[in-house]
This record gives sequence, C-alpha cells and structure tokens, in this order.
Amino acid sequence: MKHSSPNSANPSASTPASAPLAITMGDPLGIGPEIIVKLAMDPARPCTPFLVIGDIARLQRAADGLGVHPQIRAIETPAQVPALVPPATLFVLQTGEDLPPDLPWGCVDARAGAACHAYIQRGIDLALAGDVSGLVTAPIHKEALRAAGCPHPGHTEMLAERSGTRDFAMMLANDELRVLLVSIHVPLQQAIASVTMDNELRAIRLAHQACRAFGITRPRVAVAGLNPHAGENGLFGDEDRSVIIPAIAAARAEGIDASGPWPGDTVFMRARRGEFDVVVAQFHDQGLIPVKYLGVEQGVNITVGLPFVRTSVDHGTAFDIAGTGRADHASLACALRQAAAMVQATRTGARARTQRPDFIFMLTQQDRTIADARERLREVLAQGVRHVGFKDIGLPLPELHALARDIRAGGARVYLEVVSLDEASEVASARAAVDIGVDVLMGGTRPEAVLPVLRGSGIAYYPFPGKVSGHPSVLSGPVQDIVASARRMAGLDGVHGLDLLAYRFHGDVPALIKAVCDAVDKPVVVAGSIDRSERIAAVLAGGAAGFTIGTAAFEETFPAARPGLAAQLQAIQALVD
Repeated sequence: MKHSSPNSANPSASTPASAPLAITMGDPLGIGPEIIVKLAMDPARPCTPFLVIGDIARLQRAADGLGVHPQIRAIETPAQVPALVPPATLFVLQTGEDLPPDLPWGCVDARAGAACHAYIQRGIDLALAGDVSGLVTAPIHKEALRAAGCPHPGHTEMLAERSGTRDFAMMLANDELRVLLVSIHVPLQQAIASVTMDNELRAIRLAHQACRAFGITRPRVAVAGLNPHAGENGLFGDEDRSVIIPAIAAARAEGIDASGPWPGDTVFMRARRGEFDVVVAQFHDQGLIPVKYLGVEQGVNITVGLPFVRTSVDHGTAFDIAGTGRADHASLACALRQAAAMVQATRTGARARTQRPDFIFMLTQQDRTIADARERLREVLAQGVRHVGFKDIGLPLPELHALARDIRAGGARVYLEVVSLDEASEVASARAAVDIGVDVLMGGTRPEAVLPVLRGSGIAYYPFPGKVSGHPSVLSGPVQDIVASARRMAGLDGVHGLDLLAYRFHGDVPALIKAVCDAVDKPVVVAGSIDRSERIAAVLAGGAAGFTIGTAAFEETFPAARPGLAAQLQAIQALVD
C-alpha cells in the first residue's frame, strides 16, 4: 500500500499546495456581504481555507444586521490564512477606498461599482501570482460597474482579458446539469451571428476539457441546436445543418464524443436523465434557464479556459432584498466547494497519474458478502484485480476461509472489512480475521480493543476514523472531529492506515478526503458508495492510497463498453491508470 505525506511542515505557509481560495465580495450594496457572513457562520460550510477580498466595515455592517458576531480579521497577505480556519471567522484583505458608512443597501452607485471592480482586480493579481489557489466571486451589478467606467459586461470577460485568455467559456453546473455557452453576454442577434464553425468547435473542446477536469474520463458532449427542432433539416433555419453539424464532425475526428445538434427543448431533459455529461448551449438564456429552473441556490458559474480556477454564484446582487437578512448563501457554499474540488484536481493531477491508488474490489452488496462470492472471484481475478475483500457478514465462517484461500491462490491480497455495532462483535470480527488469515483488517472504531487481538498476527489494521454508526454504516460529525479522530488513530502503535467512510458522509467529501490524507502520515483508503467517476477523481485528487468498490460494480453504475462485471472492472481500472 502507498501513502501520502503532509503537503508541508508548515500547513499555513502560502505555497502552491496550501494557498487559500479568495472570495471577492461583489457589489458592496448587494447581498454579497450578507452571504459571505452567513457562509462564515454556517457550521456545515466547506472546510477549505479562504479569504475575502472586500471591505471590512461593510462585512461588519452585514453581520450587525444579521445579529451575528463573526471574528473579522484584517490580513495583509494570503499567507496569513491558516490551513484550518476557525469557525465563524473571516480573514479579509481590505481593498479599495473605504466606502461611506451610511451608503444604503440595494442601490446602483458608482462608488460601489468602483469598489467591486477593485476587488476583482486584486483577486486576479493574486491568482495569477499563485498567492491564492483560485477565485470565488460574489455577484456584481453591471450598471454600477458601468457607472464607475468599467467597460466589461461581466466577470467572465474581465477575467479573460486580464489573464490573456482567448479561448474561454461560461459553464453553469449543479448536481443535475452541466451547461457550457457558445456566446455569453451579447444581444440575441449577435448571439445568432456567433454561431460559427470556429466558435462551435471551441465550445465543444472546452466542454470536453472541463468534464475531464471534473474526473469524467470519456465525456459525452451534447450540442443543442440553434433553431426549433435543430432546424429540421433546414426547414427552420440553416445554421444547424451548415455550421453546427460540421463542427460536431470535426470534434469527433479529434476523438471527442460529441453528438447533435439536439433540439433545445429536449436535450437538457436528456442530460438530466444521464444520457450526456455536458450540454453546449448556443446562447445565454437557452443554457441558463434550465439550470436556474432547477434551483439558483445550487447552481455554480464556472469560467472554463482560464489559467486559474474561477467559480461564482448563480444569482445576482438581489438589490430588492439586500440588507434584509433574507439572502441564501447556498450557492456561494456550492461555488466554494466546487472551486476547492477543481483546485485539488489541478494540484494533484500529475501525482495521481504517477502514484496509482490501490483499487480494492469488495465481493459485497449492501454491506454483505455476496452468496456466490467464490464463483464471481474467478471473473475478478481474470481482470487483473490484485486487492480483493469481503465483509464478515453474509457468509458463514468456513466459506469465508475458503474465499480467502481462493483470493490468495489467485495472487491477490486479502481484505476483511468488519461490520460491528458493539465492542464484543468488533473483537469477534478481529478474532475471525486472525483465524481466516487475511492480510488487511479494515473498519471498526475501537482500535484499543482490537489491537491486542491482532498483536503478532502480521495483519495490517485500518480502522474507521470518526463517528460511524448504523448498517449500512454512516459517517457523521464535523470534519474537524473526523480529522482529529484520524490523527489519534494513526498515532497508535499497530494501526497501519485508515479506512475512511468518506462517501457515507453528508458534507464536503472531496475536502474531507484531502483533510484526512494531509493530516496523517499513514495510508488512507476511501470507502463508502464510490459509484461514479467523479468520486474516483476525488480519491485521486485527495491523495488517498486506495479505494474500495463493491455494490456499484455489481449494479453496473460505471459507463462501460458492454454489460457485465468484467466490463465494470475494466472501466474502473481505466479511471486510475
């Protein structure tokens, strides 16, 4: 088994491996200050470190209006942000001119426009210098920017110009849809004129590139038609036939799985059902209406093609409710979480390719060893899987003995993961592991009771950190507590690594994986409902030493060339090769 090491002896040092994210405050008269304060006060917020580029007095005024008391700390550089930000704390880089203290909420003001422009420019400077790992932007007001003399129609164009980016696009994403736009903030007539071969092919390439960054190995790119029914072979306009179809053909010739043009009134529904990984929409409203209809509070705006990560909320300044305390910070939390996941993938992509984590296949479904485990094992070993495990429930002990012998005879390492709800059953499982003669015992939360049983057996022991309960098991509690538990367990003599039930945790799972892997110097195996490529990508990005999959392969949740377990195993292994 391999293991990851802490990124730095000083976790708060501002290095490429530990630089915080930056949140730009947006228009100071909109809801940006309020949702940032609410994010800081939310105990379930993403645990990734971040700073705010904005105005301390305005944030304090938002906090006073909400009746909350965050610790607002002025800093001079991003290096002052610790790796673990305390609860209810904001680190702020004061930027731009101090705003008048009595400036009212919810109005267009050139001074506010100039301030939010300054926040964005400072953020770009820091991102280009590598002092922050990416930008998360709160909403701006275009009229206020124009009043301040800013010529850009929005964030995306400003970021692209400053970074010298020519090929860029706006992507909107939530848990159900990813949509990338061919044209962004232009009049509809100009958007139609933007349907050119070059623009279409560029958008398809960027959509493919973005999905790869999210951990999707073979992205399925659907291209929406411009005209009703995608032109109906020229009956309702010729652009689909004369421009979009040749662009799709060119993309396919490059190896991109692009298809279409599909009618705009059905393609988003099909993507939501899982037929496509991303939709290329032809103009702003065609793409944004379906995403926002599914819930603005869960949407994230992502700029694709920049030299740094940038995400944003999927809503505006909401001047009508600014200062009332009614703004929802959910989209900001989603944007921060998405940015953190993208940064992790960027930071560790090369490491993930060279340090391949162990794929541990579990002969289990719904936390029980399957009845025909020995028969299915032959198929597993034939695919080259060399780490095979099972649970201590589902088959009687003599059959588990035989299963372990078969696994070892096939040249694979033997893993037993325990399912124990009390100390007595957990100790009994440890004794069974010794009796069976497994190589690795995984799971359980009582190492002090188990270690004496394992002493002298040669079995590697990987207990669960954190509070684990129920069947199927659930991991609960704040990230900080799970990290503390991981540190404590990893420090025990006889504990060789940790079995992290990350995907049984209802929170920011990629951040949890990285936090635990960075906190300990022993290998971490990630377990619990890893059922799609994005979750394997998070394992790679987080620096885990291995991961387990069982039920998902038997239920064939991974896209594969053909039906069956063998194809599932091939697809999973391809994701980590």
